[in-house]
Amino acid sequence: MTATPEQAASWAAAHLRNLYSTVTRWDTAVLDQVVLHLADHGQPFGMNQIRQIVPDDVCRKAGLYFHALVSHDALHPAEPQLLRKVGEEVSINQKARGKRVNVYVLTRAGRKYIQDRQAARIEQRKAAA
Repeated sequence: MTATPEQAASWAAAHLRNLYSTVTRWDTAVLDQVVLHLADHGQPFGMNQIRQIVPDDVCRKAGLYFHALVSHDALHPAEPQLLRKVGEEVSINQKARGKRVNVYVLTRAGRKYIQDRQAARIEQRKAAA
């Protein structure tokens, strides 16, 4: 049976929701910290740089993390872009077999978004204590 474009989009959205639920708050906190660190160096970054810093179990969630930041831009067109794609490079992941990965720069809005998310986590911990 062939799916209509609407059915395929609905299935894809449901599948992504399930995948997003695998990205823990800990994964997000680690990746937020790493992205801010990489952005502070002023160089574009992507999965290759993430892969060199974070453990494999968190690294497997980094694609979803990036997708959520890029998708945020698409879902909130009136708000500024969080990540801006500036190029591509060949993945250093042996399993990718030469696949190209995106390279980004963090925008000011993206930096503020991540810093606000970090501040919210701190406040939540304080309130729980």
